[in-house]
Amino acid sequence: MSVNIYAEEMTDKIEIISKTIDGHDFTGLRLYLELPATVNGQQYQGPFLHRPGDDDSSAVTFWGKRDLRTVLHKMLSQLDEHYDGGPARSGAALGSNVQDAIANAEDRCHGLRVAKWNARKK
Repeated sequence: MSVNIYAEEMTDKIEIISKTIDGHDFTGLRLYLELPATVNGQQYQGPFLHRPGDDDSSAVTFWGKRDLRTVLHKMLSQLDEHYDGGPARSGAALGSNVQDAIANAEDRCHGLRVAKWNARKK
């Protein structure tokens, strides 16, 4: 299967989520998308709203464990190599920030799981 997501659809709205299945913890990095549209020659981007409070925007979730960070870092590193130090080179810093965000979220999720476990034991 191939999924195409265009840069014009991507937003800076991300969410780190977690779930436990059969005792295994998984972390997801969700990237929300917004529809691009051209109106009278002007480019716009926004959420897909049916009516106020009814946001039906799409999102893509990348699931994994700690290896998710490795895969995302590899993707950004290859993109940096592709641009060979051009203007998009700042992706290396972005990769570091994404890794830090995921690590922090995983730590928070782990802390919440430990707190829930301890609360159940009381």
